[in-house]
Parts: sequence; C-alpha cells; structure tokens
Amino acid sequence: MGEWRNWQTRRIQVPVSARTWGFKSPFAHNVITDRPRSRRRRFLWPLLLSAVVLAALVLARINDQATAAVNHLDDIRQSANQLVTTAAAFGSLSDGIATIDRAHFQTITDAVLAALEGAGIVVSEPPESGHLVGAASLYRLTVSTWRSGVVTFAEGVIEMADEGGTGEERIYAGLQQVSAGDVLYLRFLEELDRPEVPDPIATMPALRFLPNSITPVSLARLYATAAGAQNSLLALRADLAVEQVTSQPELVTNPDGDLVVSSAESIAVDVVVANRGNADAPAQILNLELLSLDGAENRTVDVPELAPGGQTTVTIDNLVVVPGQTYQLGVALSLSVADGDPTNNAITLTFIVNEPTG
Repeated sequence: MGEWRNWQTRRIQVPVSARTWGFKSPFAHNVITDRPRSRRRRFLWPLLLSAVVLAALVLARINDQATAAVNHLDDIRQSANQLVTTAAAFGSLSDGIATIDRAHFQTITDAVLAALEGAGIVVSEPPESGHLVGAASLYRLTVSTWRSGVVTFAEGVIEMADEGGTGEERIYAGLQQVSAGDVLYLRFLEELDRPEVPDPIATMPALRFLPNSITPVSLARLYATAAGAQNSLLALRADLAVEQVTSQPELVTNPDGDLVVSSAESIAVDVVVANRGNADAPAQILNLELLSLDGAENRTVDVPELAPGGQTTVTIDNLVVVPGQTYQLGVALSLSVADGDPTNNAITLTFIVNEPTG
C-alpha cells in the first residue's frame, strides 16, 4: 500500500513546459472571438448604408423645401407686380369720377376684382415650408380685404348714382376696407424681413390702392358727390340726343359760309335722335319750329322708345318756304323723364332758300 501511495504522489517523469501552449489555447481563441466579430460586421454595414441613404433623403427634402419656398415667394411677387397696375387703375377713378360713365366704371372695377381673384389663387394652398405660413397667410388676408373693399365700394357708388340714400355710407365702408388692405400689405412686407423667411428672387413691389394724399372719409365724400350729381354718367338713365338735322332739298354751305337750300316751295326735314344713355328711353315728343319774317310754323312728331345705343330718324315734311327768305329752324326734344345730358336735346340752325335761277 505504501508503494501505491508513492506512485500517486510522485512527480511526472517528463514535465511539460509551461510555454508550449501558453496560458490561452489558440483553438479556444478562434472559436470564442472570431465568429461574433464577423457577425457584427455583417450587421453594421446595412445600418451604415441605411443611415447614409436617410441622410441623403433628408438633405434632398430640405433642398426641395427651400426651392419650393423660393418659387412660392416668386409667384407671390409676380402676382403683386400685376396688382401694381390694377391698383393704379383703381386709384385713378377718383380723378375722372365726375365724367366717367357707368360702363367704364364697371369695366375698371370688374378688372380690379378679376386681378385680385387671380392673386388669391396664388396663395389658396398652404406653402410647403413652415417658414412661409405667416407671410402667405398675410398676403391671402391682404388680397381678400382689398377685394371685399372694392366690392362694397363699387356697390355703394352705383347705389348712390341710382338711388342716393345710404350709398355714401357703403362707399366709405368699402374704402376703409381697401385702406386696411394697404396696411396689411405693409405687414406682409415686414413678415418677409424675418431671418427664417427665405429671400425672394427679387424685391416685392411697393403696392397700395388708395393715395396717401387724401383720407378715406374725404375720398368717399368726393365719390358720393360725383355719383349723386344730376348729370352723373354713372346713373342708370337714358340720354336722348338730337344727333343730326338734314333736309330735302339738301342743306349745303355756300362760298360765304351760309347754309342754303336750292329754290323750292317746301322742304322736308330729317332728324336723327339717339339714346346715348345706359337705360331704355321711353317714347318722347320732338318739337320743330320754323321761323321767318312771315311768321312761324310748328310741328310735333313722336320719337319711339329707344334702347341704350339705339337711334331713329323722324321726318317732318311739307314745310312751306319762300325763295329768297332766311329761316331759323329749331328742333328740340320734349322730355317727360330725367335725361342724362339736357344740353344735347336740341339743335338750331339758320338757312337761306335760294332764288330760282334763270
């Protein structure tokens, strides 16, 4: 038994060097560490590629938004440039309101409203860039305020021309709205000066619809006075006019500058009557008076109803004349309703009936 114990405790006969394998087995190293590192590399590349693609997409989106913002501002600038001409036309109304007719007035105001409607379409959709929301909203409100004011103003002018009454109040209310639009446009320009708002391609134009030289109150009074005048061309009324007077034999001018007709015992007179107004003219009476040293001859003839722009020719025949005498011929409309221009309702002329020749 003692000999067995000695074998158990006896040193190994050929000791193994501690440096043969070292303290870490190379086989164990390859198995434990190489495989996880290879897996991490395979997972890392897709992540890096995704990050690069995402960054590129973000940059592209930012560039697209910046381009869209600048283009949107340029659309607004172009519409504002078009409104400069429109605003000038609207402002010029006050200079000619006393002589402008209804059709011309409505043509100008309709053109102004059409231009403002077009400008509103430019900003009808919200901009892609959040930095432009404030500016686009202000421009939209500006255009809407101008348009509402022009509508109210135009309705007030026509009401004042046709009926009077509260027309002046509506004119003033409309001009106040237009003036508010001018102020809003200045706020819009201030909004564009904010650092985060992209710079437009070109500068926005100066733009206002009402002149600085007169207040809306004074301007409203000017429009109301002109529209409500008795001879205002803005009113919806007829304007009958005696356009022309001819005769048979024909009236001609002799070398001395006198009107003459060839020798005759009677003449016929043709009178052209036209309606220059913007409303139907009811049937009226035309009076004719032929004066001479021997006395006067008077006639009347009916003038039929005339639509705006219409005309008719009425004839008065068998007017007795004496060769060698001088006559004064007068024709005048006898009107039963208000007329647009009373100064064109009559014509008077003087002529001589020639002596017979031979």
